[in-house]
Amino acid sequence: MPAYPVPMRYKRIFALIAWLAAISSQAQENNAGMVKEGDLFLNFRNISFVRNNEYSNPITEGYTLIGWFIQPELVYRPVKKAEIRLGAHLLSFSGTNRFSLAKPVFSTTWFLSDHTRFTIGSLQGSDSHKMLDPHFSREKTFTNFSEDGLQLVSRSQRIFSDTWVSWENYIFRGDNEREIFTAGESFIYTPTKESSLISLEIPVQLMFKHYGGQISDYPEPVETFLNLSAGAKALLMINREKNLSTGLEAHGFYGNSMRENASSGVDKGHAFWLKAVGTFSKAEIEAGYWISRDYYAPDGNFIYGSVSDHLSNVVLSPRKLITGCINFKSSRIGPLEFNLGIEGWYDTSLERFDNAVTLHLQIDELVKLVTVKRQ
Repeated sequence: MPAYPVPMRYKRIFALIAWLAAISSQAQENNAGMVKEGDLFLNFRNISFVRNNEYSNPITEGYTLIGWFIQPELVYRPVKKAEIRLGAHLLSFSGTNRFSLAKPVFSTTWFLSDHTRFTIGSLQGSDSHKMLDPHFSREKTFTNFSEDGLQLVSRSQRIFSDTWVSWENYIFRGDNEREIFTAGESFIYTPTKESSLISLEIPVQLMFKHYGGQISDYPEPVETFLNLSAGAKALLMINREKNLSTGLEAHGFYGNSMRENASSGVDKGHAFWLKAVGTFSKAEIEAGYWISRDYYAPDGNFIYGSVSDHLSNVVLSPRKLITGCINFKSSRIGPLEFNLGIEGWYDTSLERFDNAVTLHLQIDELVKLVTVKRQ
């Protein structure tokens, strides 16, 4: 991954924001309802992470991600239905002794109602989309947390909807590189009440990944990838006090390159994922079976796909994987949250077992600085 020394101006911005954080000792939970008209807050976000991917197969090689990012932002609510955020996103991988990514963060948000908001600028983090790992890799929480574009989010007791466009590479006239952006929709309908013995969820997820740009001199043709998934999840609550539950989850996936002779080597593909799921206390457990043919998602975890990420012209058309996962998430200790995940994949055709271990500590803290009275 490329690494660049952070410019002096970003160091000064971060030093200023850190000093502002030090002058306030009142910590508050980060949610939109905490910020009122005229309030100026500091929102400090950080994830320190280790992910060790022990992969040994033709699709993807093993590697380790270890590092951290910080994203301090000043949050100001000039009026009840509008919010402004200004800050910086700084990402560092351990052993590089520099920032691999240093970028300004700025967004304006319009609260259309108590449940719906519209944002232009820097979005609220790639993990907020609630996307499935096969077509939107969970590693993006570490490597691509900060996104820029447009986002419309609605949350209610029954419906979660996140519609966004993330602009990843902007081009100017005559550039010899591609314009790149992603458009997505993550939708979850929950027909049951939170207190129900059996809870149901119906997720539908749609993504477009576009490589192109009419004003670019890049020689390759325009290409757009479509990835779609739909499914259902049913969970039986056995003991609510111990958070003991069990259930089933099923998802169908479809992938398509909207051009002939796709660069990935596959034009269309599909997959099906059936999982037995359960929870106990702070732990989530999954065991599943993945079957696919010619499936490819440019933003997904490659271990589920048919296209190699490091070997040219290597496509494994049918894939059959036995999957397993254990995730543990601690209760918040002040602003700190601890997460541990262990994943495994057994390829029945290759007779190989791959695994990944993830550990990360997360901070998301909102600190009030001052109330600005408007005249």
